Amino acid sequence: MVELSKERVEQILHEETVGKEELTTILRGIYTRYMRLYERYFADIDALNDDMIAELRAYHEETRSLEKYYYMDIPMDVCLGLKAFNNEYSSKLLGPEWHDYVFNYYEDYKKGKKKSEEYLKAEFTKEIMSAFYDTMDYIFRDDFGTDSHTAKDVVKKITGLLFSKG
Repeated sequence: MVELSKERVEQILHEETVGKEELTTILRGIYTRYMRLYERYFADIDALNDDMIAELRAYHEETRSLEKYYYMDIPMDVCLGLKAFNNEYSSKLLGPEWHDYVFNYYEDYKKGKKKSEEYLKAEFTKEIMSAFYDTMDYIFRDDFGTDSHTAKDVVKKITGLLFSKG
């Protein structure tokens, strides 16, 4: 083992932790990047093309690099939640089969609905973004310290009433 002087230890720590931030700053930065990515993605699904997907994929890869950089600072439940989200959705939405995935999902969504295409796309986007925000809320809320246990209890009771096998 190499003996390190106090100055060298301080130098190494300074070099390796130069980007040390508060947890809420890290989480808010990552959350905001996901929010911007998917708001842009679903702003107009007709405008999506391979070039735009490549641009969004690069933005996402940068976000993933940020997550990796701060991996040890981010609570494990957030890391696991983001990993699951990325494996389930980001890989499909930003992958080579993005077009089939998005438009097959949209076709399933509009089956049996007798509304204009414009209305259906707007409702589809609204529904997708609502589900996205619910997912991000689930992943991040507790670690921002803004989780409400009362709200959780209310939702649990309502869900129990709606889905119980009375």
